[in-house]
Amino acid sequence: MPTRAAALCLLALSLAAPQRGRADTAELPGGPPEREGSIAVGVETGLVVPLSTNRLCPPGYGCIADLGWAVGVNLSYRWANGIGLGFGYEFWLLTANGVYETTVPQMFTGLLQYSFLPNHATHPLLRLRGGFLMLGPSFRVATIGGTAEIGVGAEVELTSDTVFSFLVTGNLLRTQSFTTPGDGALRAVDGALDAMLVLRVGFNFLL
Repeated sequence: MPTRAAALCLLALSLAAPQRGRADTAELPGGPPEREGSIAVGVETGLVVPLSTNRLCPPGYGCIADLGWAVGVNLSYRWANGIGLGFGYEFWLLTANGVYETTVPQMFTGLLQYSFLPNHATHPLLRLRGGFLMLGPSFRVATIGGTAEIGVGAEVELTSDTVFSFLVTGNLLRTQSFTTPGDGALRAVDGALDAMLVLRVGFNFLL
């Protein structure tokens, strides 16, 4: 009898095991399947709104950092727990009020982000970036410096490998002093930082 009971128990366990395996690989309730990790290639664009530009736009001279547009690309690795690390490149096209044809800040940054509720199709997002900055007229370099960014927003998983994002970021810029030849203005001397607000939308493609 003990031998027969043991055999029946083994048979029951063998029948239950495949069912459990199928349950583990099923989609999680309320969201996409859990991923061990993914490489993400992102593209992003947005409206740049100046908040404080005392360094780049000294009193009595034309402002070279007015309203503009941002375009960027990034590459990151995302873990299943919501953390992402990566790097990116971004440039802005800013209205220069005749001092330059267009002012172009170019930024090479590292990226750290955290997605809350990563197992849901829609989830809040917190992002930090910072790195090296070049600024000048029309992709030429008049000065260099640094930049930092903090952003909040959300992501929507359109498919298993396509994610739409929208963010609001606060961006800080600081450059070395330089002179604009058109008006002879010495810039980036007074004040601590320049600050911009950027309203962003973008797509990430998971590989």
